Amino acid sequence: MRILIATMQRVPYAAMAVLGLSLAATILFFEIKMGLLAPLSGFGQQVLTGCLLLGLLGYQWVLFAKRVRKDNSHMRQNLTIHRWVGVAATFVFALHAVRFGHVWMTGVSTVLFLIAVTGVFNRTVLGYRKNWMYLVWLFCHIGLSAALFPLVGVHIWVALAYQ
Repeated sequence: MRILIATMQRVPYAAMAVLGLSLAATILFFEIKMGLLAPLSGFGQQVLTGCLLLGLLGYQWVLFAKRVRKDNSHMRQNLTIHRWVGVAATFVFALHAVRFGHVWMTGVSTVLFLIAVTGVFNRTVLGYRKNWMYLVWLFCHIGLSAALFPLVGVHIWVALAYQ
């Protein structure tokens, strides 16, 4: 327990991400309707939170672009922002999620959860002893992120087509 508390004090975004994932999982599994954005209609809330979520997820690719260009300026600051934007995305996903739907919608939710989980279990939290372990983690995190975008595109197309 002491190790868990020390880790959460050292990396507070991890605790917030776990809280966001727990909230999203509870909403999805028990199909709880979130009335936090009560002035908006159901569709209005979905569009607003969906656009916000899309913006947050799109911003996450800034770190990848900087790595590809080998631009290491402000890398620590960009990594910190990347982590907190990921935490914010989990909470926005909790507001956006309504229920598990068709197989592809369950796939979108599952991939998003896996991205968040792999994001939380990063090098700072787990401290990979071998470089190959870190590379496997990085491949999984970025690979899942790349797989998410076609799924999100299909989700947007279907959601707007049936409204």
